[in-house]
Amino acid sequence: MQGKVMWVTGATSGIGRATAIYCAGQGAKVVALGRRAELGQSLVAEIEQSGGEALYLPCDVTLEHEVDAAVEETLESLGRLDYAFNNAGMFLREPALESHDSATWDAVMKSNLTSYYYCMRAEARAMRRTRNAYDVDCAIVNNASVVAHRGASASGLAYTVAKHGVLGLTRQAAVEYAREGIRVNAVSPGPTLTEATAKGLDLPESVKQARLDALNPTGRLVAVEHIAQAVAFLCSEAASMINGQDIPLDGGQLAQL
Repeated sequence: MQGKVMWVTGATSGIGRATAIYCAGQGAKVVALGRRAELGQSLVAEIEQSGGEALYLPCDVTLEHEVDAAVEETLESLGRLDYAFNNAGMFLREPALESHDSATWDAVMKSNLTSYYYCMRAEARAMRRTRNAYDVDCAIVNNASVVAHRGASASGLAYTVAKHGVLGLTRQAAVEYAREGIRVNAVSPGPTLTEATAKGLDLPESVKQARLDALNPTGRLVAVEHIAQAVAFLCSEAASMINGQDIPLDGGQLAQL
């Protein structure tokens, strides 16, 4: 990834932050997007202290004009866009179908699906300019979820539908850009170890392990670093013939259903 420019949305915490740090360590110039400026600047400082390059751009990906402006600022500042990891989104406890409300539906869909559409459209435009100027292949990776493949009692209605939609966007864009030098793939994490999930596992060891065993055959949560490594792989030349695909990162959870 040496010298390549990479977008990471939702980069101020969790999976996005880990991916930004990992890809910067692989030589990418990371453009970290997020709404929390203090966390964004802290991320940039950490990457730079480790010898990497990064730029923080404040951006609410649910706002079309902010996404378009962030792409233009990326091109003005760094001259190109090679890779993108669309990761920003929201998760909340949604009511069941009969009591679901339109406001919740709209908010979750905008955050977890429409924002991907805004980002992918802007990224594709920028990547075509990069292709014309540098004659290099580009890649987009979308963060889906294991619930993009099934329903789940622990997931919400709109969230599950949105993640199914992310895979649809991924596959359609992969076909449209197959001959344009832009590959589009996705990753589908299972339950992932973040600050929030770690707090939920403050349990007696036997109880904790029983819960983890129920999540996937490995009996442990997915680490954010696992997702970061998969994203970097999908952007790399090693994945040059992988297009329109989704990689479940779930320890075998989907395989045992």
